[in-house]
Amino acid sequence: MTERSCVFCGGKAGKEDLLRWVNAGGTLVPDWTQKLEGRSVYTHFDKCCLLGIYGSKKALSSFENCSAFGVPQDKIIDFVRMQAEKSFDYYFAICRRSGVLLKGQNLICDEAGKGMIFSALLFAADASEKTEAELEKKTGLKGVKTILSKDVLGKKFDGRAVSVIALKPAKQSEKLMFYMNLLNNFTSGDI
Repeated sequence: MTERSCVFCGGKAGKEDLLRWVNAGGTLVPDWTQKLEGRSVYTHFDKCCLLGIYGSKKALSSFENCSAFGVPQDKIIDFVRMQAEKSFDYYFAICRRSGVLLKGQNLICDEAGKGMIFSALLFAADASEKTEAELEKKTGLKGVKTILSKDVLGKKFDGRAVSVIALKPAKQSEKLMFYMNLLNNFTSGDI
C-alpha cells in the first residue's frame, strides 16, 4: 500500500484512503478517482482536514501558478457526500452482479450455517435489534448500521425491501464498506 501524508495535519494513510487534490490549470481540484494527471497533495476524509486545506499555505504553494480551489470551501462537505454516494452505488452494483453480496436474513443465516465466511454485514437504518443480534451471533461479525432504510436498500438490490445484506470477502466488498462508512459519516455529520 502506498502511503501519503495529509497536507493539512501531516498524518499518514494509504493513498486510497485519502482525498487527492490536483493542480488543474491553476486551480486546485479534488480528484475523487485519483486519475487526473499532475502533481498532487492529499487530505484525510474528515471535516478538519477537508476544511483546513483551504487555509493551508502549503497546499497552494506546493504548486506553481495555483491560486484557487475548484470546489469552494462551503461546498466541499457536500461534494464528498455526493461522491461517496455515487461510489457506494457503483460498488454496490458491482458486488451484486458478481455475487459478493447476499440479501436477506434467512439466506445469510442459512449460508453462515453451511460455513460461508462473510466480511461484513450491512443493516438498514430501520432493521430491528433482534435481526441485528441474531445475524451478528450467527456470522460472528459486528454489523454496520447504514443510513439507508429497508426500502432504499432493497431498491438498490432488486426492488424489494431488505433489512440486512452480507458481503463475502473481496476487494470490491472492501471498497463498498469504505464508501458506506464515508457516506454514513458525512450524512450523519459525524466527520
